[in-house]
Amino acid sequence: MQNLITQLYNPLLGYVKKQVRSHEDAQDLTQDVFYKLSKSNSDGVENLKSWVYTIAKNTITDYYRKKRILTEEIDNSTLSPSDNNDPDAAQELGKCVHSFINQLPEEYKELMILSEIKEMSQKEIAELLDVNYITVRSKIQRGRKKLKNLFTDCCTIIQGGKGSIMSYEKNECNMNKKDQKC
Repeated sequence: MQNLITQLYNPLLGYVKKQVRSHEDAQDLTQDVFYKLSKSNSDGVENLKSWVYTIAKNTITDYYRKKRILTEEIDNSTLSPSDNNDPDAAQELGKCVHSFINQLPEEYKELMILSEIKEMSQKEIAELLDVNYITVRSKIQRGRKKLKNLFTDCCTIIQGGKGSIMSYEKNECNMNKKDQKC
């Protein structure tokens, strides 16, 4: 058994390292895998290597679940929206949305108004315009990207957790463009 563990350790460490991208975490998780292997009932297991990699996969899954829970706890407890957001910044930038949407190419204007201003779902828009849902979805994504570029050309936006707007600064060099209005 010890010989098999020695043969499996380095390849398993490499596998875990590819999944978690942190050498220290990979070493810890690999040790956890062998600890779980020692505690498991492997009497009926025909392929020990397969069993070890199954344990590794489940250990990595647990690692990411714990990491996500800790991240959510930090976001919820330390970054409350009322403490960190500047509602005036979001409202001021909100006034620019219409003028920026009007600067978009024609194929995106109507979709962005329906999606972003009237807050219609993409499926509703597809039915209303009698256009394929996939087409609507991809054009809305491209339109949002173009809209974001218009905003970033105009301003440097500082965002908080979950994309909330904390503040912004107008870019001097881009404010002189005659088609740039806000």
